[in-house]
Amino acid sequence: MMDRNLQIDNTKGVLIILVVIGHFLLPAASTRLTTNIVYLIYAFHMPAFILISGFFAKGIYRNGRLRWDRILKMAWLYVLYKLAVHVTEGLLAGSIPPRVDFFHEAGAPWYLLALVIWYMFLPAADRLKKLLGLKNTMLFLTAAALLSGYGKGIGEFLALDRVLAFMPFFYLGYFSMEQDWKKLVREKPGRNIVLTAAVLVAAILFLGMYDYLIAFRRVVYGAAYWRFSEAIYPWAWLVRLVEYGIAFTLSMGLMAALPDRRVRFLTKLGERTLPIYILHRIVRDLFQIFGFYNYYNPASKIQVILVICGCVCLTGILGNEWINRLFQQVAAVPQNVFRRLK
Repeated sequence: MMDRNLQIDNTKGVLIILVVIGHFLLPAASTRLTTNIVYLIYAFHMPAFILISGFFAKGIYRNGRLRWDRILKMAWLYVLYKLAVHVTEGLLAGSIPPRVDFFHEAGAPWYLLALVIWYMFLPAADRLKKLLGLKNTMLFLTAAALLSGYGKGIGEFLALDRVLAFMPFFYLGYFSMEQDWKKLVREKPGRNIVLTAAVLVAAILFLGMYDYLIAFRRVVYGAAYWRFSEAIYPWAWLVRLVEYGIAFTLSMGLMAALPDRRVRFLTKLGERTLPIYILHRIVRDLFQIFGFYNYYNPASKIQVILVICGCVCLTGILGNEWINRLFQQVAAVPQNVFRRLK
């Protein structure tokens, strides 16, 4: 089992806080401030998580064998998450549909479904690397991801639009070694370059999103290109490529800004991101159901700050030991069954 990397755990801790903040601000992101905050977060938070997920996926496929117990665990969590969101979204809409479509996903559960698919293609990715080499494999995967946006029928089925759009980040993480990351985020001059670039990119996004870049906002969701305007459509592949650069720069910049040592609050959160990721969305939906957003005014900077502070507190609550222990017991059900059947 891979030893814990405290710098990565701290990065995951910050990222999961940003995920919660972004999801709580999104339903009412109508002002310049809230729009800029949300899309700065969305520009890199999922690519960063996916990159890290790929890095830790090395234990999923070893010695020519897939760890089906871990793949089943993720599929199980996807099913549970999908069912929970189906209920909460139904309550928001006024009625819960009797049928659950597990094969089409555009909401937060897509990430778990994508992990299952990426895990299952690890053997193919390894073979491709042996055939083409690392650099050519990443070029091929990136080109495929850029072109996939033009594919007809690429959409919510198996979340393929996002699975393909974010695929390069997962396999880049999978193929990279820890020493590759150290050169960028710990050692000079790489660390200084990454930090400077990340600050500049973050400033441009935060100051310019609402006024100048809002037409390109769908790129952060990995959306199929037909969702863009007719003027952008022919160049949507280039918009996605630029977004790849932005996401990678901000991801590495965040990691470089954080220490490689235990930071009590952040490190714990970084070790428990999965239950927080799943549960916070249910909590947000409940807030919507009980009318929170009827009283929340996004034009009030004080209220925005209070929501952000509340999100930090909620992240800490959902990452506590008791909830994590209960979550792990539920998540381990298919693994326990799998072991008994072996």
